[in-house]
Amino acid sequence: MERFPEALEGIPDAVVIVDADGVVRAGNGRVETVLGHAPAAVEGTEFETLVYDPDEGAAGEELHRYVVDPEPRSMAASLDLHARRADGSEVPVTLSLGPFDHDGETYLVATIVDVREERAQQAELHRRTRTLEALHEATQDLLKTTDREFAAEAAVEYVEGVLGHPIAAIWLYDEKRDLLDPVVWTDAADELVGDHPTFGPDGSSISWEVFESGDPAYVADTHDDPERHNPDSPIRSELILPLGRYGLINVGSTERDAFDESDLAVARLWAATVTMVFVRIERERQLRVREREIARERDRLEEFASLVSHDLRSPLNVAAGNLELVRDRLRSEHEDLTEIDTVASSLDRMEALVEDMLTLARQGAAIDETEPVSLADLAAECWDGVDTAAAEIAVGDDLRFRADRSRLRQAVENLFANAIAHAGDSVRVGVGALPDGDGFYVEDDGPGIPDDRRQEVFDAGVSTDPAGTGFGLKIVAEVADAHGWTLDLADAAEGGARFEFRGVELADADA
Repeated sequence: MERFPEALEGIPDAVVIVDADGVVRAGNGRVETVLGHAPAAVEGTEFETLVYDPDEGAAGEELHRYVVDPEPRSMAASLDLHARRADGSEVPVTLSLGPFDHDGETYLVATIVDVREERAQQAELHRRTRTLEALHEATQDLLKTTDREFAAEAAVEYVEGVLGHPIAAIWLYDEKRDLLDPVVWTDAADELVGDHPTFGPDGSSISWEVFESGDPAYVADTHDDPERHNPDSPIRSELILPLGRYGLINVGSTERDAFDESDLAVARLWAATVTMVFVRIERERQLRVREREIARERDRLEEFASLVSHDLRSPLNVAAGNLELVRDRLRSEHEDLTEIDTVASSLDRMEALVEDMLTLARQGAAIDETEPVSLADLAAECWDGVDTAAAEIAVGDDLRFRADRSRLRQAVENLFANAIAHAGDSVRVGVGALPDGDGFYVEDDGPGIPDDRRQEVFDAGVSTDPAGTGFGLKIVAEVADAHGWTLDLADAAEGGARFEFRGVELADADA
């Protein structure tokens, strides 16, 4: 050491000087930190007994070759080896070697860097990466489940198999009993705890507090809590994670303070994933229930349409036919036909009601296929299909969009007829694309719809015309809804009613 004082102590890492025979001749003060030996204790020791390759691989062979026949090499070309400490333990080190001449002799300067912390960080990073990868894979599998209890079982299996915590269980909330019921647990939890308790608002338990608050809790030592649910519990530390309004997951250990920050972070992430899966399962269940309800409603509507079509229309036709016979006979006898005309008007109204109810009942059917539609062409067809008398139509900017042409024609014809019925034979009706291109409008220059009636105009049976059936605008709203459009009522520029259809699917200009 006396021969190389400045060269050694000026280096921040552990350094030893090795002679041509592979024997350590000096070392700096940091040698003791890495090797556990005082610098003087390593002097005279064969270098390859202090630093070696435990696997006897390529690194060990290269070290031996370099010690026997030193040659210049880059200090960045280091070797991953092990160092034997004074207490017999091994330390992973990175070794850098470089030859130098002194007083006609060749020596090696060997820099020994303790990489225990670096290796530990790498191992922890690798472990976290693998855990997150496993979490992703487990999430994908869990998202395929459609049963809440099965999802709970899979969630607990993940805690044991991937997170490495064999003691875990899930409690699900029973709304009728206002209790948390244990539904699934690991084998280790079963052997250790036996019968898992239920938790409720009347008892004293951290689990219920976590469920009510929605905030996760980590208990480093359950024995520090004098009011713990089970004073004799073998569980010393536990992590309690809420699963929204569905329940909670409890991860335990027989050792105190058994979970580190990484465990807590991954467990919380997993609990959030399980909660998300429970939400999806519940929504899918509600959707299936709703689909069944819609199917039953559709069956009832079809039954109603059949009833109206056959059982009501037939007697109406018979009544109308017989009434016409009576009318002809009385007309030949020069009788007053006022009462007959009143009856005929009532039968006509009943026929109109039947037609509108049939149309409305059939609007419940979903739109299966659409086709490109030109708004200008459609408006012309609908205008020809309505008794327009002296009314006028003004078609603005055209719009090409996709729709069920037949269903849409019913809606537009109803709006035309509605405008003529409420605004008179000389009404002016306007049709065109909305300025933002999101849809189209139908408007008139009539008196408009009173403010106090606007909230109900799309309800069935509501009409401002005493002679109306009250189903016209309801049919229009149903057609818009079946297409997935929105229908808004606004004021026209001339003060009349304006109906705006938005959210239409534009059609390719070449279609």
